[in-house]
Amino acid sequence: MPETETHNAIELVNLTYTYPEQDQPALKDVTLVIEKGEYVVVVGPNGAGKTTLCLHMNGVIPNVLGGRIKGKSEIMGLNTRRHHVYDMALHVGIVLQDPEAQLFTSDVRSEVAFAAENLGVPREEMIKRIDWILDVVRLKDFVDRPPAQLSGGQKQRLAIASSLVMQPNIIVLDEPTSQLDPIGSQEVFSVLRDLNKELDMTVLISTHKSDYAAKFADRVVVLNEGKIVAEGPPENVFSQVDLLDKINVQVPAITRVEWEMKSELGITDFSIHLDETSAKLKKFLKGKNIVWETLTDQEKTSETPALGEGYVELDQVTFQYPGTKVNALQDVSLSVGKGEFVGIIGQNGAGKTTLVKNIIGLLKPTSGKILIDGKDISEELVEEMAQTIGLVLQNPDAQLFAMSVEEEVAFGAINMGFSEVEVAEQVEYAIAATGLEEFKENYPFNLSFGDRRKLSVAAVVSMNPDILIFDEPTTGQDYKGRRELADIARNLNERGRTIIMITHDMDLIAEYTRRLIVMGTSRILVDGPTEEIFQQVDLLAETFIEPPQITQLAQSLEKYGVPGEILAVEELCQILKKEMGK
Repeated sequence: MPETETHNAIELVNLTYTYPEQDQPALKDVTLVIEKGEYVVVVGPNGAGKTTLCLHMNGVIPNVLGGRIKGKSEIMGLNTRRHHVYDMALHVGIVLQDPEAQLFTSDVRSEVAFAAENLGVPREEMIKRIDWILDVVRLKDFVDRPPAQLSGGQKQRLAIASSLVMQPNIIVLDEPTSQLDPIGSQEVFSVLRDLNKELDMTVLISTHKSDYAAKFADRVVVLNEGKIVAEGPPENVFSQVDLLDKINVQVPAITRVEWEMKSELGITDFSIHLDETSAKLKKFLKGKNIVWETLTDQEKTSETPALGEGYVELDQVTFQYPGTKVNALQDVSLSVGKGEFVGIIGQNGAGKTTLVKNIIGLLKPTSGKILIDGKDISEELVEEMAQTIGLVLQNPDAQLFAMSVEEEVAFGAINMGFSEVEVAEQVEYAIAATGLEEFKENYPFNLSFGDRRKLSVAAVVSMNPDILIFDEPTTGQDYKGRRELADIARNLNERGRTIIMITHDMDLIAEYTRRLIVMGTSRILVDGPTEEIFQQVDLLAETFIEPPQITQLAQSLEKYGVPGEILAVEELCQILKKEMGK
């Protein structure tokens, strides 16, 4: 890392910034001082100003995006208004929320090498760094793969690798793990901590993943409506549950349990680490043995609505991308009933997106067959399939093209041949369901990434398909946005639609799905009831998945009679409070 004089890594004083052609500031009177070697995590709802804050760190704001700026903004002692992006790049590495905005070379190795070459890193050192970082981000087997052929999560890991290989004084990451599998997310936060300690690298990262913020950060900063509303050590910030609930910032599940149980446990200081909460509850449960009244098989059956047989069927489906020698799908067979709500999870690159693209007809199997409602789709055109199946892609920008939100949502319904009245009704429902009413006349690409995600959902919902597939719909969404999108899926399911949802959000998948399909590399590892799948910890680890934090806590208490299949905070608290009332 370049040698610099002694000063703070980041120093913002009374910083106010307004984007061009905007009336309201995106940042308002922000004062934030970060010392060299600090590991700071910024949390906040969508639209809080997290991305805007990150873009100040390397001079993109104001030098590239323009706008009106007041106050002091110095990075490594350099005034961002006087030093351009290429000056700041000597000190600051940045990873954007959308990895595709940063990738441009012909293969993975070249992408990682590019920045190091520009900094003049000696050849032997550069090779050493490239090999190290590709191993860290699990891309060493993809060195010759064009970035365009990577999965969304792999692209995100590549963007991270391209910045970390430079080993800058400051690394700034804007939602860098939004598309990563759970263990991959933890690996990124952990590697950043290692670099932070070993190289005294200053880390600034924005995220919606509060459990990782709690585990790794020295300090947490909470942004809301462009202002800092709280900051301090993670245990202090995440103990402010009322504030965080009010602004839709997710509290770690273990902290939520203690907060809900504060009266019963007699505590005022809340833990942010799993082992600490587990120890507190074990102390309370010592000498007790909870008798958990599990549902009988008959009761479980009566709770589950009758589902159609084999509405979506795959029989020994194998798929290989042109120009590659490895099967992206290998002998995949599954059956989804009409009216089911099914979750698909697995590591980045496991084949999840490839699977659903085959189901919808965007890709054709190399071998095997796919039936929709008993009909072989091999000869069906994609536009004909759209009458039955809707797909919300991982990257919303791949679906947006109209000049306004309303036009975007109406386009599919019009092409489906709906009447003018039906189009109006479907558009109104889809826009209201996704909370985009105030943006009806806006140009889609002027929306935030999170709102563009909602728009891509609305555009598919308006076509009223029988089957709706969500491919990572919660990417870039805050706690409120994730639940809103999942609620849309649940409401459509309750109206008889078949829902297939791919996500790395284990809390969400645990709450909303009854059946879970786990994919490893190109194949299905296991398929079954959600609560049972999350008990197979070792198998999940094979595909870089771990159970929800609340399930891990319940599993740590099993010897006291707590059922390990618990999937929700409310469920665990209900059991504990019942035990206390005896």
